[in-house]
Amino acid sequence: MRLISKDANLKKIMYQKGFDEREILDFVKRSESIILRFDNIQDVPKFVALLSDLGFFVVVKDNIAFATTSKANFERTKCYLSEEGFECSFDADFTISQRTLCANGKQINLLKTNVMGIINVTPDSFYEGSRVDSTAVSQKALEMIEEGADLIDVGGESTRPFSDPVPEDEELKRVIPAIRAIRDVSKDIPISIDTYKASVAKKAIEAGADIINDISGGTFDKEMFKVAADYNVPIIIMHIKGTPKNMQQNPYYEDVIEEILQYFERRIDEALKAGVDLENIILDPGIGFGKRPEDNLEIIRRCEEFKVLGRPILIGASRKSTIGVVLGGVGPEDRLEGTIAISTICALKKIEFVRVHDVKENKRAILMAEAIMNA
Repeated sequence: MRLISKDANLKKIMYQKGFDEREILDFVKRSESIILRFDNIQDVPKFVALLSDLGFFVVVKDNIAFATTSKANFERTKCYLSEEGFECSFDADFTISQRTLCANGKQINLLKTNVMGIINVTPDSFYEGSRVDSTAVSQKALEMIEEGADLIDVGGESTRPFSDPVPEDEELKRVIPAIRAIRDVSKDIPISIDTYKASVAKKAIEAGADIINDISGGTFDKEMFKVAADYNVPIIIMHIKGTPKNMQQNPYYEDVIEEILQYFERRIDEALKAGVDLENIILDPGIGFGKRPEDNLEIIRRCEEFKVLGRPILIGASRKSTIGVVLGGVGPEDRLEGTIAISTICALKKIEFVRVHDVKENKRAILMAEAIMNA
């Protein structure tokens, strides 16, 4: 397994994180596991944080760091330790790195692919099966939790292609009761509010939401980053080209990955200036939001390259039109298998979040993929 794909810009990691280029390249060449000895013990925490951010398991002791691609490799690759003159076992002094996201006190494990279940309290979302009547939110949330959802995303405005905006008061009427209903079902399940309006995000957090999911990445409402900073909650910064109304009118990219990376860099800078903690930023390349089918497939194929920015990645491709195109023009109701295939790929690439309509099926596929990878 590579640190990230060969196409990613490794120098962005090296120079942004302040590490020696030879150490990074050596790690990539060594594939699954490597042990590093540092002359300056103060360099160890920074390097461990970098590798952990990219989804690797790291064991540290004094000025020694042992990094590997899975917990199973700790046992399988003990030879790396013996080559360096160490005993081939881990004693109590070794500490395994932990990588979590804190959302209003709720810990989300970033060393796995988390399943975000979709609840749309809307009459017009593109997939009819995702529309939930306000009276059925509690039941739907409980079902998702029992099926293994790691978090639930609540939306009150459809942002499908060519959709019209929903007035703020109407969106609030939809999402606030839904958030309260979910919170009544579970005090522990993290809830994200799918909105690009800062005022809606603010009131949703006050009602019990833990994460902001902004399709505009803070570009539609300049106050959004301030809300995330003031409430100290994670925010999902998504890439979009245009608006839901016009985003699918002949979108074009010279290099879709590089353009999205540049967009993310700008939005991260703006978020940090507004006071958002870097640890609270999640990145979503925006499948279907101003992209052609070939762009969406390229993003999925190379999604791990966005890890170059050191933040968790979310992929939201569930039942979207690109799946329909690939499968011969089938509608949203017939795109489950394609969605599961994408979730499996994300698990293999150690993507931290997938946003899906069908929790049980995607969760089981991810668990199976992770079991095989970590066996």
